[in-house]
Amino acid sequence: MLRLLLICCLFATAAGADIVRLAVGLAKPPYVEAGGNSGLEVALALATLRLAGHQPLVVQLPQARGLAMLDSGRVDAMLSLVPGSLEGVFYSQPLLHYRNRAIVLQGSGIVLTQLSQLAQYRVVAFQNARRLLGDDFRRTVERAPSYAEQGDQDIQNKMLFNHRVDVVIGDELIFHANPTQRDLNNRSQAVLSYALFPSSPRHVGFRRERLRQDFDNALLQLKGSGEYERIQQFYRDKYQLPRN
Repeated sequence: MLRLLLICCLFATAAGADIVRLAVGLAKPPYVEAGGNSGLEVALALATLRLAGHQPLVVQLPQARGLAMLDSGRVDAMLSLVPGSLEGVFYSQPLLHYRNRAIVLQGSGIVLTQLSQLAQYRVVAFQNARRLLGDDFRRTVERAPSYAEQGDQDIQNKMLFNHRVDVVIGDELIFHANPTQRDLNNRSQAVLSYALFPSSPRHVGFRRERLRQDFDNALLQLKGSGEYERIQQFYRDKYQLPRN
């Protein structure tokens, strides 16, 4: 019965459904795909909103603009936030967790068991990593032979596979979803991921508390029905992502 209810909620667009304008960021596979209407994180949010009886309307735009529109009420909700991103916003339970990892080539022989070891290697990380990953990380990479922050995942992957850096710091799923997985000679190289950082919960921010509560209740139902896991599995298969 719950499965039947879930299917009805996911695909029915009742005339009286409340339209929810949902801001999503620019393409960042596997979480957000081009166009903004698909991707792991987007699919989970859309399924949850529909299960809650709402009709989502996706608006794709850069994060800074999305936050401004959420603040002014021009959108009703926004992915992918951490509590404190914006005052006066009601944050959902975690929709999913990002998995920041230290990623190295398996053939490099690098073994990382603690954060301080990064000081020995050439490191590239995502933008604002020094601010977001804490003071210990900032102090460590200040001692590294080289350190850079790069917002283009394709460039990060090329730097690693072509031995221009030793370690990439970033979300493991974003790394593997990027199509660049070979060096300039088209050689494939296995990688290893080290969990030096805690997982980062990502939330949906809402303008209205009642809408946040609707979302949280529906998210529990989505998980209980197995649909949450089915959506995750779809994107794991699509991008050939590691499970753990």
